[in-house]
Amino acid sequence: NNNVSSPATSSMDLKGGAPAPAECELYHVNRDALFSYHRLSESFLQKLWGLYTSAHYKNTPNDLQMLSDAPAHNVFVLLGPTAEEDENGDGLPDILAIVQTSLEGKLSRKTIQAQLARGHRSAGDLIPWTMSQQFGDGNFAQLSGARVVRVAVHPGVQGMGYGSRAMELLYRYYNGEMVSLSGGGDESEEEENESSDETPSESDSDDDSVKENALLLHKEALKPRKKLPPLLLPLSSVPTPRLDWLGTSFGLTPSLHNFWQRKAGMTLLYLRQTANELTGEHSAVMIRALPRRSGWDDAWLPAFGVDARRRIGRLLGGAFRGMEVKLAVNLLGDVAGAGGFHSWMKEEGGKKQSMDKNAVQEVKKRSGTQSTKLTGPELHYHLTPHDLQRLELYSRNLCDHHLIGDLVPSLATLYFTGRMGSNFRLSSVQSALLCGMGLQHKGVDDLTAELALPINQVLAMFNKAVKKMSLAFHNLLVEEESRGLLSGDAMKKAEVKVHKIRDVVGQTLEEDAAEGAAEAMKVLMNQQKQQETKVEHNSGVTGTRLPPEINDPEIMKYALKGTDEEWANALKEKGGVDGGIDSGTVQIKSKKVKTPKKRKAESREETVASVLKSEKKMKDKKKSKKKSRKTM
Repeated sequence: NNNVSSPATSSMDLKGGAPAPAECELYHVNRDALFSYHRLSESFLQKLWGLYTSAHYKNTPNDLQMLSDAPAHNVFVLLGPTAEEDENGDGLPDILAIVQTSLEGKLSRKTIQAQLARGHRSAGDLIPWTMSQQFGDGNFAQLSGARVVRVAVHPGVQGMGYGSRAMELLYRYYNGEMVSLSGGGDESEEEENESSDETPSESDSDDDSVKENALLLHKEALKPRKKLPPLLLPLSSVPTPRLDWLGTSFGLTPSLHNFWQRKAGMTLLYLRQTANELTGEHSAVMIRALPRRSGWDDAWLPAFGVDARRRIGRLLGGAFRGMEVKLAVNLLGDVAGAGGFHSWMKEEGGKKQSMDKNAVQEVKKRSGTQSTKLTGPELHYHLTPHDLQRLELYSRNLCDHHLIGDLVPSLATLYFTGRMGSNFRLSSVQSALLCGMGLQHKGVDDLTAELALPINQVLAMFNKAVKKMSLAFHNLLVEEESRGLLSGDAMKKAEVKVHKIRDVVGQTLEEDAAEGAAEAMKVLMNQQKQQETKVEHNSGVTGTRLPPEINDPEIMKYALKGTDEEWANALKEKGGVDGGIDSGTVQIKSKKVKTPKKRKAESREETVASVLKSEKKMKDKKKSKKKSRKTM
C-alpha cells in the first residue's frame, strides 16, 4: 500500500527517547495481526518498513511478500520499557531494532547426497547447503538452525548497543533460556502432541475446512478484521523451536565483522573467494552454536572454525590479497585458540565448560591439529639452522630486513596457526606487520601507507617481532637439547654415576691434597719421635736425625757417616780432652771401601794398532823358524 511504499518522516521520530539497552525487551511480531489491514497494524508496519529503508536495504515487493507469507520467517522487534502515545493517539511503542530470521536445515541425507552429486542445490537453506559443500559433511544439513536475514537499528540510536541487546535476547530465546509463562513446552513437542491427540473426526473436519477455505480464497475481501490476535508477544510466551545453531550471511566489512564476532559471539566459517560485482564485498557465513539445545556432543563448530581459519590464512596471499591488513588479522581470530578449540571454551560461574574426551578427539581429528606445541624437528622442517642464524643476525640489527624476506611467510604461518604456544603473543601492530608481509606478501611501503605509521617505526616494530620469535626458537631448542641429554640411556648412566659417588666428600682437589699432606706429616713426626726415644733409651744420647728409611741416593750423599756407638765414643773422648762438648769439632774415622779400578776403555785406533803388532810378531817368529831349518 501507499503507506508502506512511502513512509512518513514523522513516523521515524523517537517519542520515548533512548532508554538503557539493558531495560529493553525483545518481542515476537504476529504476522497475521501485522497484515490484518487494521489501522494500528498499518502504522506499526510503516514504522517497521521505514527502519528497513533507513538501514539501506534494497527493499522490493518480493521482500514484503516474503515477510508476510514465508512460513519459515519470523520478525522480532526491540521495544523500550514504556510507550507514549503519538499524535494520532495510537499508543504504539517506538521500534528501536528489528531482527528478521528464517528457519533452515533438517534436510535428509539422501537429498543432500543426490544434489551434491549432480552439482546442484535446491533453493533456500542457504547456510546448510553452503556448509555441506565447503566441508563435505552432510551431517550439518541435518541440523536445524535459524539464519538472521535482516537486522536494522533506528538511525537515531545506532551504535548505542541496541543491536547487541537484540541479538543477545534472540540467542537466549533460541537457546531455550526464556521461561514460558504459559507453561507450554517446545514448539516441536507441542506439534507432536497435537497431532497425536487429534481424533479422526477432528482431522476430517479440519480437512473439510481447508478445502472450503481454498475454494473461497479467491473470493476473499480485504477488510479490517474484528477479532485479531495480539500484535506483540513477549518471548517468554512464545514456544521455542528446537534448534542447533544461530547464523547469518552478509557482505564482509570491518564494522559488520566486528559486530557479528564480538557483539553477537559468532564464528566465521566461510568466506567466498570471488567478490560481489556491485559492492566488491566477499560473502561471509558466521554461526554460533546453541549448546543448551544441541549439546557439545558433535563439536562441529570448533572443528569447522579451525579449518576455516587455516583456509583463509592460505588464501590471504591470493584471492584475499587486496583485503585490509586489519580485517585480515581479525579474520584469523584469537591466536591462542587458532591451533585448537580453546577459544570456544566459555566461562560460566567462574568455571570453564568442559568437553568430554570424545568431543576433544573429534575436534583434533576434524581440525587436523594433533599437537598445538611446536617441536624441534618440526621447527627444523620450517627453518634450517642457517635460517635461525639469519634471524638472530637481524634481531641484533646486524643485517637488513631483506635478508630474511624469504623466512617471513614461515614465521607468519607458525604464529597464526598457534604453534608458538598459548603464552606467546605479539602486539596488534606486530601481528598486522607479520600478517601483511608474511601472508599477504605486501611490501613495507604498502603497510606503511595502510597503517599510517612512519617507516622507521614500522621497521622497528617488525624487528621486535622477529627478535621475540627468534628468542622463542632458541629457548625451544635449548629445552629439547637439555631433555635429550638426560633421557633414556643417558639418564640411566647418569644415575649409575651418581650412585657410585654418593659417598664422596664434597671437597675440592686442593683441600683434599692439603688434608692428606697434614696427616702424612703427622705420622712422620710420630715415627721420628718414637725413634729418638728408642735411641735415648739404649745409649743415653740423642741418636741420628735421619728418618728411619731413606732410599734416595741423592739425599744419602749428605748423610752423616758412622754409627751411633762411634759418635758416642767420639763425644766422650772430646769431653775428656777439652772438658766439654760445646767447643771445637768432633770427628770419627771414615771407612772407605776400596773399589776395583775400572779398566779404561781403549780407543778404536789403539785396538787396531795392538792387533797389527801382534800379527807382526807372529810373522817374525815364522820367518826365524824357516831360517833355522835351512842352516841345518
